[in-house]
Amino acid sequence: MPDLAVSHLTAHLTEYGEVNIPYWEVNTGQEGPTLLLTAAQHGCEVQGVEVMRRFVSIARQHLQKGRILGVPFANKPALWKRRHHISSGPERPYSDNDGHNMNLTWPGRADGNDTERLSYTIAEGLCEQASHNIDLHCWSKFTAATCLPREDRPRSMELAAISAMPFASPRPSSGGSETEPKTPCTIGALFNDSGRASLSFELSGQYVIVEREVRWGLRCVLNVARFLDMLPGEPEGTDEGPVWLNTATVIDVEAPCDGLFVEAELSTSDWVVEGQLLGHLIGDHDLSMTPVLAPISGRLSTYGCRRADCDVSLAAMHPYASEGDSLATVAAPCVE
Repeated sequence: MPDLAVSHLTAHLTEYGEVNIPYWEVNTGQEGPTLLLTAAQHGCEVQGVEVMRRFVSIARQHLQKGRILGVPFANKPALWKRRHHISSGPERPYSDNDGHNMNLTWPGRADGNDTERLSYTIAEGLCEQASHNIDLHCWSKFTAATCLPREDRPRSMELAAISAMPFASPRPSSGGSETEPKTPCTIGALFNDSGRASLSFELSGQYVIVEREVRWGLRCVLNVARFLDMLPGEPEGTDEGPVWLNTATVIDVEAPCDGLFVEAELSTSDWVVEGQLLGHLIGDHDLSMTPVLAPISGRLSTYGCRRADCDVSLAAMHPYASEGDSLATVAAPCVE
């Protein structure tokens, strides 16, 4: 059975002093890839932590070559604050970060702000040893689980193809070369632009842990490890997805009138058929009921009434829709 250890890196922060960053290591002692997993770069994106815990438990039993490095709490101060960034406050937009969006700070700086120092500690301590990276994130509950490969990096696209996530949304070049990242950058770019491979994915829902989402994330990570021959067996669920958003037919469903949107018994990533009831609007003018129907058959890539900053503001999540507000997005996979 491979060895399992919990070790620590120590970040030296200006506000928080010495912060220990725990990580799991599963080591076979056999030559092979070194797969680094990172989660909770943003303190409210916690579902990846449970994904990683389950994966490490499986890897401890079955890892057949190489090693796993798993950092479940990459940004402990943001976790303690229960917010996106160290700098986040109540209803402060995600993009308003004062340079503290950890995923834009790699490889960090030893003399930088506290977020850059966290990135630097992990980059120096673990990233330099790793051949592959999976970066686990979560976005708001209104957007479906999606992997985010780099469209100009074939190895990243390969990982997305076998991920079996509900959706894949390829990302453009970050401006780096194949061997030299343009820094500061994301941890994905740090790997993808230095001759290595990274896949990032987003699960649906922040501040919460949802069993269905955790299972999707776990399947993705297991599939990558199987693809790299680190675990026995073949990738599972690849016949189910992903729906590639860059080639899919995508239709946004807008509110036809003002009213309170009452969802049907659906969730993001569910398959719907054309004409299926997505919910209804209760008009505040005449109390009329207006059904909202799926315009095409496909997967729900978004679902629910929401507005900008719905990841930080309760008002932005309110189910009262103004005419034209987005209520859902249906994506039909491209049929070749």
